[in-house]
Amino acid sequence: MARHNGISVEHSHLITATPSCVLDAFFDSGALATWWHTTQSVTVPEPLGVYAVEWEPTVYHDELLGQLGGSFHGTVMEYRPSFEFFVADAYWLPPQGNPLGPMALEVTCVVEGPATRVTVRQSGRENGTRWKKYFSLIDHGWLSALQALSTYIEKSSVLNTGDGDPHIASRESEKKTMLRIPEPKPAVAKSRRLKKTS
Repeated sequence: MARHNGISVEHSHLITATPSCVLDAFFDSGALATWWHTTQSVTVPEPLGVYAVEWEPTVYHDELLGQLGGSFHGTVMEYRPSFEFFVADAYWLPPQGNPLGPMALEVTCVVEGPATRVTVRQSGRENGTRWKKYFSLIDHGWLSALQALSTYIEKSSVLNTGDGDPHIASRESEKKTMLRIPEPKPAVAKSRRLKKTS
């Protein structure tokens, strides 16, 4: 993946799940709403696919950045299932004020024992005052987000089995219902009822 000079943050976290479970959680709207607290998301896991997420504006008003929240969007330039994806030309659009970008977002998953180590790296080309403040905030933000991601996946065992996720679990339930064939009533029971009525 490409690397940029300028400013960046990088964090990794060990999650008891398969790499596909972890990576898919970055592209599932229900999962993103839970662990990243997004209100809307359009994420396409393929080259040149859009990657856009949105959050509610915060009550907190930063002196340099204004309200936080807003949206983050870019273009998926590389996607390797169960391993990594790379988003380029990404911009943060605050609820008020000028956008910040371009940036890059890289997410990599590597098997480590019975778990997966996910590494997130967000980088930008600039190094101004506004950039430094933004990256100091997302530095702490990614720490808490990865912990929330770990909790979400490990508790629900979501993207492999569908257990615990209302969106996926409901789809699995529908599939099972469609495949279920009702058992016919025993012929003996039917003949006994006929005898009673005669």
